[in-house]
Amino acid sequence: MHGRVRDSLVLAACLLAAGCSRLRPITLQQVSFDEFQRRLAALRGHIVVVDIWATWCPPCIERFPRMVEMHRRYRDHGVRFVSLSVDNREDQAAVEEARRFLQRQNASFDNYLLDENILKAFEKLDILGIPAVFLYDRDGRRRYRLTGDDPRRQFTEKDIEAALQSLSTTAPEME
Repeated sequence: MHGRVRDSLVLAACLLAAGCSRLRPITLQQVSFDEFQRRLAALRGHIVVVDIWATWCPPCIERFPRMVEMHRRYRDHGVRFVSLSVDNREDQAAVEEARRFLQRQNASFDNYLLDENILKAFEKLDILGIPAVFLYDRDGRRRYRLTGDDPRRQFTEKDIEAALQSLSTTAPEME
């Protein structure tokens, strides 16, 4: 009898732990550009996908769930996803909306809020606008810069998938 009770308690604890892990709070860490570069450098050895976005960017919000899905498919293949919000760090309501959005999306990867003025942020990131996605190889070199800077050539999720395929020999097949 004691064995069944113990087994039931162990099973209940496992189910509770599994359920709670899905509900853990998603963090949005405020970082300077230099600190962000250091955190990227710490990911050497992995392929890294950086999604640059903001809550005020409809194409960013529309694409983000697919980035979360890609993260789920690629995380066991040496690929790390990172989100970098360029929402206004001085607007607490915007920062809170970004954090809530990440929570709703269950974005369980590293999420950063760039502690820079938006114009300086775009300058330092060498982009004209968002959405933008950068992909880094295992040596930490930026190999792909996918932006909407050229209105005649907008990137898609297929471009991100193709870049991942080219950087990884163990990546899952494109869907």
